[in-house]
Amino acid sequence: MSPYEQRKRAFLEYSAQSASGGGRTGFLSQLCRLELNQGPIDEDCIRAALEHVNNRNDCADFSFVGLMRLCYQYPQHSLLSPKLLEEIHTTVLNFKYWVDEPGHDLMFYWTENHQILFNTAEYLAGQLFPTQTFPNANLTGAQHMTKARTKILNWINLRARIGFSEWDSNCYYDEHMAPLINLADFAADPTISNAASKLLDVMFFDIAVDSFNGVFATSHGRTYPRHVLKEEGDALTTTQKIAFDKGAFISSNSMTAVSLATSYRYQVPEIIQQIANHTPEEITNLERHSFNLENAQALGIDPSDPETAMPMWAAGMFANRTTAEQTLKLADQFQSGCFDLIIRPYVHAVLKTYDALDKANIAHDGDMDRRTLSEVNKITYRTPDYQLTCAQDFRKGKLGFQQHIWQATLNNNTAVFTLHRGSEDNKSLKYWQGRLPRAAQIKNCAIAIYNIPDQAPLGPPTEFPPESQGNASPSPAPSEEILLPYTVAAFPRQKFDTVIEQNGWICAQKDDGYIALKSQHPTQWTSDGVFETEGLIAHGRQNIYICQLGRQAIDGDFNTWCDKITSSIITYDGLSVTYHAPNLGEIHFGWEDPLTCKGQEVSLRNYPRFDNPYCHTEYNTGIYNIQFQDQQMQLTF
Repeated sequence: MSPYEQRKRAFLEYSAQSASGGGRTGFLSQLCRLELNQGPIDEDCIRAALEHVNNRNDCADFSFVGLMRLCYQYPQHSLLSPKLLEEIHTTVLNFKYWVDEPGHDLMFYWTENHQILFNTAEYLAGQLFPTQTFPNANLTGAQHMTKARTKILNWINLRARIGFSEWDSNCYYDEHMAPLINLADFAADPTISNAASKLLDVMFFDIAVDSFNGVFATSHGRTYPRHVLKEEGDALTTTQKIAFDKGAFISSNSMTAVSLATSYRYQVPEIIQQIANHTPEEITNLERHSFNLENAQALGIDPSDPETAMPMWAAGMFANRTTAEQTLKLADQFQSGCFDLIIRPYVHAVLKTYDALDKANIAHDGDMDRRTLSEVNKITYRTPDYQLTCAQDFRKGKLGFQQHIWQATLNNNTAVFTLHRGSEDNKSLKYWQGRLPRAAQIKNCAIAIYNIPDQAPLGPPTEFPPESQGNASPSPAPSEEILLPYTVAAFPRQKFDTVIEQNGWICAQKDDGYIALKSQHPTQWTSDGVFETEGLIAHGRQNIYICQLGRQAIDGDFNTWCDKITSSIITYDGLSVTYHAPNLGEIHFGWEDPLTCKGQEVSLRNYPRFDNPYCHTEYNTGIYNIQFQDQQMQLTF
């Protein structure tokens, strides 16, 4: 048995021995029990998922990852009762597979992960029952396959060319990859199965070059504090243990981990496994994801077309001045209680905000949608002792959503980052980012500049429908923005070996890695003020943070390194800073000024799709040549 197969087996045993859960995906460990032929099977937790689907609750499409795998891989298994299989088939036949089908529900269809989840579910369900009529849409299985096929291939091919709107998400990549593994394993059409397999290869490569010790510790298009701050790792840490022998088994019901461990057809290529385990003295990875609105037409994206508008919706571009009215007209063609409850009121509020600003002759750029996940150019710099990553100059000053802009990571997933919080509520983290910084990085140094307005834009509030509650509610209007007058830094002192405060710097050591963080304005420690974890608070609406990392192998002992950092010359001029960085030279950066190092401008735009020692791929080509030592792999879409 190969090491890869051994890791799959180890996860199957780990998952099979774990207690089953409830809800939409708590039954996935039962697939591992089926794979090992290890009874009894907890049919009640599978029925709980069926109830979730039958009620058309949000994320019902998540359940289909396991239900389709069960139907295709274990349909005659002796541990499954015929009655349960009949119930599953009934659920599959009666589901609502897309937003244009009959039924008023609260399911999300349009985010990037939900699109491929729904489309995959529809295709594989149709393939399972090609001649039967699915009563909700009055379509045969074969008709469902035809309908979903175009959506699937368009989704895959666009991401292969330009990357992801939910870029490098340490939670939503789990929802991207699991349905792709299902397509790679079960789609009878080789065009679909091959395309899915190739995109999985690209995604595993992406994870390999952006991870640190089994944690996807990079900037993210969408994530949540728990996935960044959790010491054990993120939603992909279990998958990385199977794929690369990095990370650890921390989730027995991980969608991608269960799919990967039970897959007979898809395997992470050996070359990518080796790249993930390659630990050079330093590596820089540049990459580019998503698109800007002005480039949509060139990519074949039309905001008024039900088919081609979906990438725009996946990128959260609902309420731009140029797209909002088309969004509402398009939504009129759909049947989505979720859209009517959540998106429509928000789009109306943002449109009215533009009108109010125009009427008051207040200049604006027509781009006030906090959900927007437009083009990002990002950098990851990694050494054996730390990793630093940044979304370069991403939407500076815009209202944030779930974007995670920059992060430094040392051993044991010890993460440091700064942000402006969207609110002080630690329970509801739907909008955990406030105003985004202008941030940039060169090698082991990052600078983040915050410029928080004194007051929210002029305009009306969002009109909340009476039935809205919790996550099933629209976003607050721009005029309702909570502009907290401070910024924070996640800095878990207790996880470091040594912490020194000197000349306004916080310097810390973790094993052989070092980190130094400086705030322009004074900071105070808080034990639980950063999402109930330890960190720093800096009062003031304008602030500049500097972060630099080091390591014993290059920089010598920790105290000497600290002295060099804390005695360096820093000059502030309004919203710009000049920092004489040890080993790098003079760095200058500002709210309006370019990033320069030793007088040379550092590009923050127009990166290739990937540029690192293993692969150089231009944006919007879909051609990947991956090389490592004497191995080579080409992926062409």
